[in-house]
Amino acid sequence: MPHSILIQFLLILCSTLLLAIAILLLSFYKRLFIGVSNFWLRQNLSVLSVAVVFMAAFLSLQSPEMITNAGKKGLLGIILKQLGHIVIIVLFVFNTVWLISRTPIVKAMSFIKYHAVIIVSIVVSAIFIYSVINYVDNGMKFKNLHSALLYAYFNSVVTGLVYTAVHYVDLERKRKLNEKELEVSRLQGLKTKAELDALHSKINPHFLYNALNSIADLSITDGKKARKMTVALADLFRYSINYSNHNYSTVKEEVEMTEVYLEIEKIRFEDKLTYSITLTDDVNHYLIPRFVLQPVVENAVKHGLKATGNMTEIDIKVKNDKEGLQIIVADNGPAFPDELIPGYGVKSMYDKLDLLFPNNYEVHFTNQPQKQVSIHIHKLIKNEPAV
Repeated sequence: MPHSILIQFLLILCSTLLLAIAILLLSFYKRLFIGVSNFWLRQNLSVLSVAVVFMAAFLSLQSPEMITNAGKKGLLGIILKQLGHIVIIVLFVFNTVWLISRTPIVKAMSFIKYHAVIIVSIVVSAIFIYSVINYVDNGMKFKNLHSALLYAYFNSVVTGLVYTAVHYVDLERKRKLNEKELEVSRLQGLKTKAELDALHSKINPHFLYNALNSIADLSITDGKKARKMTVALADLFRYSINYSNHNYSTVKEEVEMTEVYLEIEKIRFEDKLTYSITLTDDVNHYLIPRFVLQPVVENAVKHGLKATGNMTEIDIKVKNDKEGLQIIVADNGPAFPDELIPGYGVKSMYDKLDLLFPNNYEVHFTNQPQKQVSIHIHKLIKNEPAV
């Protein structure tokens, strides 16, 4: 009697340990056999490994008499036979259910209906394969079929419920993860919008001050020029503040507003400033950050005409090449220093490109063969509703 109790205790301990291992395997079974490239084979091996441990745990709960009887028949033979049964049962049930679950009708079902079909499929396929094994093992006739079917029914229902529970927990985890990702994305979007709003709202105060002073002077000496400059300044500010939550503008709009800025400066400095703008029709509909071009042009005017007082020529080109959209602003002003310290205009350009085209742009400052700033935007976005 004490010997029987000890065996029973050891069996329970072994069963508990095997169940713990099975649950651990179940938690990351999709990552088992990750080196196997074939998806179907990888799934079969993963499910089989978990099922073998689960079934071994259930078999460990058999009565001590099984161990005693095993001594007469050969313990190794019984273990191999049981293992063979497990492999046949698991592979048959899994692949039957797998095929059913992949049918379009079943895939389109709701969670409850889908898992009801899965559980029924597991039960029916398990009862069938257990019946076949019982028939073959008993010399092509049924023996103790009632007990075998009850065992099959119990195991299959438990398996179906465990699968449903695991699937539900996994879906719930993914749902919560998606909600968190959506919230992070929404907050990131709000942060980006706030940063862009701040950049849009900052018009160079020196430019505004000088423009208003010029309008005041021209209103006395040349009313026509004063009116023209006032209208141009109004257009520039309208473009700045009435962007309707759009962080992008088309190349055509951006170039037009840059030309408005240059017209204001040309009225101020008359013959000391000339400019040319070249763009092909195929680039007009592409989107770029709002006010990404004007600060670069303003920088050229500031460091060319205003710094030297000499005749300043600015040449703007926008074209589509193999690297994407290319924007070039060239001028005949003083060369860029070896160590360029970006002012507000250049910094705002980088900030907008970082926010709207991260890792998809390049900016180059060169002095040879011509002094110019070139902006390459590798990601082309067509004119659609912007963020």
